[in-house]
Amino acid sequence: MAMPEQIVQIETALRARFFPYVPKVEIAGREDWTEDQHDLDRLSRALSGYALVGLSGIDDALAAGAITDGKDDGGIDALYFDRPGNRLILIQSKFKRTGASPSQAENLKTINGIRAIQSRQFDGFNQAFQSRLDEIEEALDTPGVPMEVVLCFLGNTANLSPHVTNDLNALQAEINGLTERMSWRAVGREAIHGWLLAEQVPANVDAQITLENWAGVTAPRKAVYGQIRAAALAEIVANNGSALFQRNLRHYLGSIGINVAIERTVRGQPGDFFYLNNGLTAVAERITQAVGTPAQCAFGLTNVSIVNGAQTAGAIANAAISGEISANAKVLITIIEIGAQGDDIGFRITRARNHQNVVRGIDFAALDPEQERLRQELALLGITYYYRPSAEARTRRDDAFTLEEAVVAMACLSFPVLTSDDIGRLRRPNHAVDFVVTAKNEVGRLWDQEGSYYARLFDGHTSGLRMCRLVQIFRFVDLILAATERSENAYHRRMFFRHGRFFVMAFVAHRSADVIRRAEATLSTADRTLLSQRTNELAEMIYAQSEALQAVKGYLSIFRNLTDSQPLADGVLRRLSEQDAQRDVLPLPPPN
Repeated sequence: MAMPEQIVQIETALRARFFPYVPKVEIAGREDWTEDQHDLDRLSRALSGYALVGLSGIDDALAAGAITDGKDDGGIDALYFDRPGNRLILIQSKFKRTGASPSQAENLKTINGIRAIQSRQFDGFNQAFQSRLDEIEEALDTPGVPMEVVLCFLGNTANLSPHVTNDLNALQAEINGLTERMSWRAVGREAIHGWLLAEQVPANVDAQITLENWAGVTAPRKAVYGQIRAAALAEIVANNGSALFQRNLRHYLGSIGINVAIERTVRGQPGDFFYLNNGLTAVAERITQAVGTPAQCAFGLTNVSIVNGAQTAGAIANAAISGEISANAKVLITIIEIGAQGDDIGFRITRARNHQNVVRGIDFAALDPEQERLRQELALLGITYYYRPSAEARTRRDDAFTLEEAVVAMACLSFPVLTSDDIGRLRRPNHAVDFVVTAKNEVGRLWDQEGSYYARLFDGHTSGLRMCRLVQIFRFVDLILAATERSENAYHRRMFFRHGRFFVMAFVAHRSADVIRRAEATLSTADRTLLSQRTNELAEMIYAQSEALQAVKGYLSIFRNLTDSQPLADGVLRRLSEQDAQRDVLPLPPPN
């Protein structure tokens, strides 16, 4: 991922998590500071706090309380005695969007602060430092507790100044005599971003279940199957939530359709539930067995996930909210042991078991690790990405979007508009008209993992930030075109704005690389102004070019097939070239 995109994600996370704890500080000498300078100061302090979170695993509030940055900080921006890790952590942080590392002068200030701590000369430090003297002195008095000095910044650690490196190495050699009393390291953008992503990884679920009337197999791999009481299943779902369905194609979709019937049956006909339900399938890294009988036995499940039956499990859990479920309500469950490295077999089990149900092609995208990577990156921006269908995904929100919406936005806005001649010269080109025609005519092909479109949309290089920006642009342009459609009285113009939206969007993207490539999480007022102006201008130009075609075919037909849409794109590209050429040779204004 590009450096600016990672920095945007880091900055967004720091603002959301630490700004409530790190207010603007007014101190002597800063009277002429601008709001931007104060903002960067808060971000730098937030970064020092988050460095403690990443290094020692403490919570945000405790880390914020360990920030010492400010006047008379001795070049030490945060300080924490990590007792479990047996170390005194000293942080120097620099939040510079350029990725610049601490300078030699800044580092020498830190070195002087370390020497002062080592010699217990605390009087020159500020109040934030003084309030932590007890833990500092405890660390200094405890044998075997070294000081760990960490330089934290937004660049590449390989670019750290050799002067800084030499000065810290010299200090380390000076302090470390009989035993190691000090070590140092640099933490750059990649490590910070990695900490944030690691926090988004779903937690493993370990559970204990009791099976009745069970049986098992041991080859070619271990599996057990039997009846589990619905009430016990409901408790497991309630305790673990969506993490229990991490390998499933879909999360619980809510009280809709068949799920209402499941809830009604488990409450009203508990004894019949086992016979009326297909049951569930789960995979686990490890299955362990307690002492039991064929009639009843307890099993421990390590890293378990329900891969088929999320709707049954969710409906049972929902039914339990309304009242106690009878002990007579039971459901069949199969648990298959896949081992610690069972991604391939887990994938095949999930796919095979769900092919027996009514699922859409897009549901299988949940098995693509790329989708989970994007979800984690978007979570750092405060955006919820639903790549699995769920009840929550059905609600439209500004801070959330679905895989379906992302796929269409990327198809319309990610690729260049090429002429027929360019397409003929290139081998299997990614060109916009092909994608927008497919989105209009047969959108399911875009998310079919067995087809070619999905692999070109999700090629491993798209970042969460870019995808978020494309969705925002898609939503904004779509609102403009939808409003124009509603305002039109002429039938042909209404049909143009209804059926030609994706095509128009492709040209808006073609002329808006400056907006699309900007590494910002939200669209600015200037972005919206440019997009609005370009959308209106391009829509009118495309409409004018399309009128001749419309006399023969309707707009629905034109924008659903490549045979008509590509020649139209050729004409629009020629018109844009002529327009650009005219602008380049405009006469100079007359002299005054």
